[in-house]
Parts: sequence; structure tokens; C-alpha cells
Amino acid sequence: MTAKIKFYSLLCFLTAFLVSAVCFLPFCGNFANAQESNLNNVICTPQDNFDNSAYGNEDCNFVYAPNNGAASQINNAVRITFVYNGRTFVYDQSKIIYDKFDHDTVATLMQRGFFEDAAGKSAIIKKVQALGFDTATAVNYVLTGLDKVVAQIDAEVSYKQIDSAVTFKPNSQNIFSISQGKDGLKVDVGKLYDEIKQNLGKGNFSLQVPTNRVKAVTAQENKNKTVLKASFTTTYANSSADRKSNVKTALMKFNGKIVQPDETVSFNDTVGARTEKNGYKNAKIIVNGKYVDGIGGGVCQASTTLYNAVLTAGLKIEEWHRHTLKSSYVKPSFDAMVNSNGADLVFVNDTASPIYIRTLCDDTSASVLVYGVPNEYEIERKYKVVKKNPAKINTIVDTDGKYADKVTYDDERVYLQNPIDGLTTEGYLIFKKNGKVIEEKLIRRDTYQSVEGILVQGSQPRPIPLPDDVPIEEFEGIS
Repeated sequence: MTAKIKFYSLLCFLTAFLVSAVCFLPFCGNFANAQESNLNNVICTPQDNFDNSAYGNEDCNFVYAPNNGAASQINNAVRITFVYNGRTFVYDQSKIIYDKFDHDTVATLMQRGFFEDAAGKSAIIKKVQALGFDTATAVNYVLTGLDKVVAQIDAEVSYKQIDSAVTFKPNSQNIFSISQGKDGLKVDVGKLYDEIKQNLGKGNFSLQVPTNRVKAVTAQENKNKTVLKASFTTTYANSSADRKSNVKTALMKFNGKIVQPDETVSFNDTVGARTEKNGYKNAKIIVNGKYVDGIGGGVCQASTTLYNAVLTAGLKIEEWHRHTLKSSYVKPSFDAMVNSNGADLVFVNDTASPIYIRTLCDDTSASVLVYGVPNEYEIERKYKVVKKNPAKINTIVDTDGKYADKVTYDDERVYLQNPIDGLTTEGYLIFKKNGKVIEEKLIRRDTYQSVEGILVQGSQPRPIPLPDDVPIEEFEGIS
């Protein structure tokens, strides 16, 4: 192979002028009309019979072989030494070798400026750019194999940044563990090619490899994205043990949940079906405006607690439903009823960073805490009563002693069911900044049914007590 290279190189110099007259002029005349496909046809790769270290493209008879001991004996070969932090990388155009030296090979070499001086090479680069190609493509067209050297530089000099990472541990004392970040480095390939083009006239020259720092996400940036946005608490101290258990079971499904930007969250999908198999118990639920026993009673308190936390965190609520009756554990127009028949609570993380949800439940209350980027405004809730619908009271006189454990005499009255007035209310969000109200926004209008009061009254007249100072005989009229 070495003898063949030397022979072809010598032959190249002896026949250059003759070949120019026959081959080069036609290619120069047609260059301006070349299409992208024509340009691609002369980007060369190694043939099967070349050294494995060779660089180039298929369908060509020459290749860049940097590890080949021999070199093409041309006066205008470009040699570039790239330097970075004490390391060097070399591109040597004389390392282009030929598989055969025929009319097509010479024509292609000349079209690509192989025999040209610096001015001629630069002129061809400009012509390639005039066809709409970028600097890198134009320079690689003239300097066969340079792209591989640049790729090697990029691979060995560049390294990726390591972003700070957040670990969410909602049940730990330190709920967020945040690692440190480390910046990366990237070779500025575009600038490198610009500098090669600018220095091409020197023939042999050295360049410092230009790089850019790739900024990593810092620990402080992640700390700023994990602040408490909002929290909300409801109480259930007087609820049954089973109802408390249902609230806890539902909210625990959200404890530790991370919601990514633009992610939609469904309460029903997260909590699952309210069945005994899923850990839910029998407690009071509302059906058709009445309290009845049902599996999963109390889950609506869980959804309501979450709803208010998400609402005051400034997130977008896509679906919510009111109860038929006003809830005792939250202000009107701020409840969120859910059921397995389709009523859901759905919200979206419409911020640019993750949202972290933490839930806390004890024997008296349930809380939801939402973390993420700081809110732009302080968000408060307010409701207005638009209309009242007084509840009716149904009085039952206990003539048959059914409620003897509660009432006996006709002056004793006990509510079996407390009356609850019906309401039409409006819910508002108040947006404040530095304590100053910026906006008061109506978010919903609700009508809650009244609950009829059931009052039981005793039926027996209360006995008249005897005066303490009157003898029984005298009082009874006995002498």
C-alpha cells in the first residue's frame, strides 16, 4: 500500500496541469449548479480494503487514514493541531490515501480542493456555503475526515452536567433531600469550524478548542422549588372510628405523590374504588339528600381537604362537585364531593416545576400540604351567603314510648335530627401581595338543600309536685 501511495502521489504532481485542463474546468463550471444530493455523493467513507482507522464515505476511491504511516506528497496539505488543557488532537490532510488513481478520483479530489492552495480551498468553501450549507458542512467538504477528528475532540473533551436531584421523603424529619449539582462542558463545534475557516490560509496552524460551560441545576435552585405553597386541615374529632379510617386510607394514597409539570391528577384514579377489599369501612354517606350507611363514608372529607390545599396552592382545578347538603367540616362553596359513579376531583400542575404532596392524619384531624415553586400571591378563601332556605321542623309526639330513653313528658323535646338551613352561596379566592388585596375572584356558586329537623316530644303530662310544707292528709282532704 505504501509504494502504491508514493507512486500515485508522484504521478499526481506530474500530471496535475494536464488533468486540470481535462477534468477540473468542467467541474468548476458546474459547481454553482450543484444540488445537495450531488454534494452528498462525494462525501466519502472507507472501502472494505482500507485500514479500519480510515475516515470517509462510500462510493469514493480515497479516504482519510490518520494512522497510516505514509502520506500524500502534496504541497498544499492542511495540518491542524487542536489543543485543549494540555491535550492535542491532529488533523493532517496529507493522510488522505487512494484506492486507485483514475479520472474519477482525480476529478473528485480537485473538485474538493485537494490540490488547491489556501485561497483555492477557501473559495470552494464559500461556494458550498452559497448553496445553503453551513460552515461545518462546507469545511468538511474540503477537508476530508476533519469531521471525525472534531467528533473525537467533542467526545473526549465534553462531559455532561450533573443536575442537583430532589428526593422526597414525606414521612421523614427532613422531607427533602437535595444533592449538589456539577456543571458540564461542551465543545463549541460551531465556533471551532468558524476558527478553522478563518485560519485556513496558514496551512499548518494550531487552535485552542473553544468550549462552553453547561450550567447544572443547583441545590439552591431545587431548594427554591420545594417550598410550602399551601396547606389545609379539616377536623373529624367527633367522627366514628370507621369514618376516620376511611379519611386516612384515602389521603395516604396521596402522601409522597409527585406531580410533574402539566400532569393531570384524578382523585378517583389515585384513591381507587371504595371497597372493603381496598380497606374502606362502613360509615355515613349522603344519598339523595339523606345520610345513610355506606362503604367509604368520609372519603369526601379527604377530597375536600385536598381540594382546598390545591386551590390555595394556586393550581388549576379541572373538575369538582358540591355536596347535596352543606358539609360540617368546611365552609360552603369549598367542598369537593366524589363518588365511584363519576363525580371526581381533577387538578393539573400548571407550574413549570414538580409539585410534592404530603398528607398527615391523626385521631382528630387530616391535613394536606403542597410543596413546589413559591406562589406569586397569598391566596385566601371567602364565601358569601346569597340566599337562605330555612329548614322545616317535624315534631313527633312519642305516644307509644318509642323514644322513652330520650323523652317522657310533654315539656321535654329532643332533636333526633338537627335542622340545617338550605343555602345558596358563592366562593371567592382573594389574591394578596404584601398584605394588599390584588384581586377577589368568584370561583363558584352553589345551592345546598335544607335538612328537615326531626324533633321528638314526650306525651305524658308532668306530675304537679306537692308543696313541702303541706301535710299529705290535709292536701288530700282527709280529716
